[in-house]
Amino acid sequence: MTGNFIDTFRTQFKTTQYNLKNNYSIISTDFGKVRVFDTKESKPVIISVPDGPNVIEHHENLILKLSKDYRVICFEFGGLGKSYPNSKYDYSFDKSSRLIINLMDILKIERAIFSFSCSNSFYAIKTAELFPERVKHLFLSQTPSITSMVSWTDVNIPKILRYPLIGQIVNSFSEKKLAKIWYKYALPKGIDNSSYINTALCSLNNGGCFCLSSLVQGLEKESLSKLNVLEVPATLIWGKKDYTHRKTDNKSILEHLPNCEIIEFENCGHFPELEDTSQYVSLIKNKLG
Repeated sequence: MTGNFIDTFRTQFKTTQYNLKNNYSIISTDFGKVRVFDTKESKPVIISVPDGPNVIEHHENLILKLSKDYRVICFEFGGLGKSYPNSKYDYSFDKSSRLIINLMDILKIERAIFSFSCSNSFYAIKTAELFPERVKHLFLSQTPSITSMVSWTDVNIPKILRYPLIGQIVNSFSEKKLAKIWYKYALPKGIDNSSYINTALCSLNNGGCFCLSSLVQGLEKESLSKLNVLEVPATLIWGKKDYTHRKTDNKSILEHLPNCEIIEFENCGHFPELEDTSQYVSLIKNKLG
């Protein structure tokens, strides 16, 4: 049983004010409408994806710094922000990777560098497994193995969200509360998290969504999946002050990416690409040459 249809149904009735200025657009994909920011320069392409409840606006500084050397495409996955999934989207690795390729094809992007985080990184890895010729390099943040991520879910995600149907219903009434609680634990202690919270709430108050329940249920269905990528270079950036991952072994990612280099950011929490953007961008530039 799946409860994804509840997300599809309720997002049909969302009233939203799309910001379609300054390189924003809404693109109709095979799996629903996707909100995209595209700098559109003629440069090597980096595709960056927010880790919910983060949305594109959380990535503005990252986009600004990356855009000096790259064309940056930042989009919200279905069920996040103002990207609304249709009935075909089930949060599986396969459908999510095909959404990425579908979007790349629409934008006429032959090959790209991926900058993904947390559970979204599994979609990136699956894309690199299925379509290695389309991915130049994987830059991933806060991503352990699938098994370790499921264990992380057991500890950090409210159990009720993991039940089909009831989880989606509860999620629909608690998106804002879930977002506030998440930033409290994901960022280093003592850090002012108000800008993260306010940006997320602004999205949710203006038609955005945060379908955490369906995302978690989709991940649990993939708990026995065997991802393995050897052809595409990979780098994992790990924030050491992420309280939610304090017991997670970051080396477990080697189960899926045997050649992955792991680099720790000492003073960052769950979003190293946003918390220390300058160091993150410098790392990318140094790796890519």
